[in-house]
Amino acid sequence: MLLALTLFAPAIAETVREGFPPPAGASRAPVEGFGAWLGERPLRPAGTPVRSHRGEVLAMPAARVVDLPLVPGDLQQCADSVLRLRAVWEREQGRDPAFHYTSGYLSRWSAWAAGKRPVVSGSRVTQSSGGRRGTDEANWEAWLANLFTYAGTRSLAREVRSVARADVAAGDVLVAPGSPGHAVLVMEVAREPSGAAWVLAAQGFMPAMDFHVVAGPEGGWFRVTGTELPTAPIPLAWSALGRFPE
Repeated sequence: MLLALTLFAPAIAETVREGFPPPAGASRAPVEGFGAWLGERPLRPAGTPVRSHRGEVLAMPAARVVDLPLVPGDLQQCADSVLRLRAVWEREQGRDPAFHYTSGYLSRWSAWAAGKRPVVSGSRVTQSSGGRRGTDEANWEAWLANLFTYAGTRSLAREVRSVARADVAAGDVLVAPGSPGHAVLVMEVAREPSGAAWVLAAQGFMPAMDFHVVAGPEGGWFRVTGTELPTAPIPLAWSALGRFPE
């Protein structure tokens, strides 16, 4: 019986950290908090394609797909995937996740769970109090879907503070605000004894699709050099690097 249970036990998902060993001559940079948590995110099996929110296979330059759920519809795009990960981490830490709409309104999970609902009229947002209460997963997903409807790269850029390229760390974000703009999340950082750095970057995109590690040239990794991180299909300037508050 014990042998049978062992044979048919479900496989433990490989994590980002396990799936992407550092480039030769480099070692993972020490990291805590959000950055360390990102390295523990599970990956879908090697060879899993990137799919859209409709289930279509997409030709994205992905090294691996991260096992991250999508909310229904064409909502969880690049900035939204970053917000989802940060929100999940904050919730697991016992914090109260809260992020801004592009209009500047602060959408707070605790308010949504208490039944308060934003009422959007143009750029003006008021609150009603007739929503369903609860901290269950269905209500959590509903809050995220609402946030993703009204947040984006412009609001994400205001959530982070600027960081120098030389100080890049796991958990940092490169975000080019715009309509639509783009955002990429630094999942892991490795450094050589000389101080030269490598990053593992991941992204969502449009239409809403699976969050995935971008296929960097060295086993998924990109060397930190020049003025841009050459993620495809959109490279991002290192001057756009930012970090969430501690």
